[in-house]
Order: sequence, then structure tokens, then C-alpha cells
Amino acid sequence: MNKLTFSWPAGKLGAVTTSWDDGTIHDRPLVEILNRHGLKGTWNLNASTLAAGPDDPAAARRVTRGEVRSLYAGHEVACHAFTHPFLERIPEEAVLAETTADRGVLESLAGYPVKGMSLPFGTYDTRVLRLLRNCGIVHCRTTRATPGFAPPDDFLEWHPTCHHKADLAALWKQFVDHRHAQKLLYVWGHSYEFDRDGNWGHIESFAALAGPDKNVWHATNMEIYSYLTAWRALWCALDMSSVRNVSAIPLWFRSGDALLRCDPGQTLGLA
Repeated sequence: MNKLTFSWPAGKLGAVTTSWDDGTIHDRPLVEILNRHGLKGTWNLNASTLAAGPDDPAAARRVTRGEVRSLYAGHEVACHAFTHPFLERIPEEAVLAETTADRGVLESLAGYPVKGMSLPFGTYDTRVLRLLRNCGIVHCRTTRATPGFAPPDDFLEWHPTCHHKADLAALWKQFVDHRHAQKLLYVWGHSYEFDRDGNWGHIESFAALAGPDKNVWHATNMEIYSYLTAWRALWCALDMSSVRNVSAIPLWFRSGDALLRCDPGQTLGLA
């Protein structure tokens, strides 16, 4: 029987993703750092706190609605609830309203469906997760550091590897040495903390370390979700003589010593 081994896109040996909350003006220099080194981020925004424009007093602290599409281009815009409440403390209809209102505004600004999220304050219960699923959210980050490199079983309860204040250099070494085929390093935080703590060099050093590594796929939360979800849904013949990619994205895997690519809709015979 043929044996398939998971691979990240193009045979990459690991994946790195980041996630940043609240949409403060400090996202601007952080985006620049990530872009310069080739890292990707998911930016979780509260639509009610975005500045209406450069003349809005809120623009002294928050990014403006008009810059959302250009600032986060190449990254992912995601929800953080409309007004940043404790979701587990409010009625079900309020959870639905917070989520759908945030989605609606952010979609109009970003120009695409917004289906990712991070939990305000990192708090939730099973009821909240059920309601988020009903609102069309497909991935949702907590604030509970694992710290590990395995992808989540349930993307609606996605625990990151670490907060950005962790020893990222030490974690990077552990990550590089880790042998798991689906290894994933997930860093989250707030851009304003770098400014408040005067440690922009911390994320700059990590980006310079991780960005040039050709064995790593740098992806947004949604790209990670989409790839792993598609991989888990790969159709396999009972005798493993063939596979069919029923997703809309190309998938890679190893069969024996060969690295194979299976395009969307393609059925691939296995030797």
C-alpha cells in the first residue's frame, strides 16, 4: 500500500504565521517589518474603533478605514468583534451582532470575505464558538500559548505557539530542529506593545531570522487554515493507488522519495 506524507506547499518543511490585534497605528511599522522580511500576518480589527479618516481624533491612535485595504495588502484582515467585548458575558444575539457587524464593515473595507477572527481578551466558552461558526467564522485564535508546533484539531479554538514577548530566538531553534511534518510556528501579539516597551528590535530580529529561511512557508492564518483543511479533505482510493484533490488549491505530498503536486480537481495515480 502506498503511503502519503504531508508536505507544506512546494515541499517546505514548516510554516510560520503571525496574528496581531486591535488595529492601532503601530501596525504601520510592523507591517513594514514583516513585508521587508517576507513574513505574513493576520490583522484582527474592531470596526467600531477604526478612525473614520485622518481628521478623526481617533486617527491619533487607530488606523483609518480608508487605509485598511492598502496597509494590509498581502496579509489577512480578520474580525476582533465590533466593540471588543467579553463575548462569553453577553447574550447570544449580542454575540451574533458583534460578529456580523464587524464582518460587514471589514469586508467593505478589505474587499473580500472576512472569515477569520481572534477572541477579544482571549476569553470564550463553547456557546461562543458555536455562535461564531454560525456567523461564518472558520478560524479563531485564542491567547493560550501551547507552546508547541502542531496545527489545531479545531481551527475555531486555535491556540498559538506563543506571544511575541517569548524568547523567539530560542523557539525558532526548537522549531527548526522539530521533526513533525506539519510543524507550525504561530506568534501573536499587539503592535503597540513594541512601541510601549521600546523593543521593536525584538520582532525585527525574529523577522530577520525567520524570513530568509527557504524551508519555511510564510502564510496568513487563512492560508494555513485553507491548506490544512484541503489536505485533510484529500480523497484517497481504498488501496491508496490514487488520490483526488477536491479543493480549490494545489496540494503537495511525498510518496516514497518523490515530492508530488496535486492540482485542484486532479486525480493522481500513485506508483
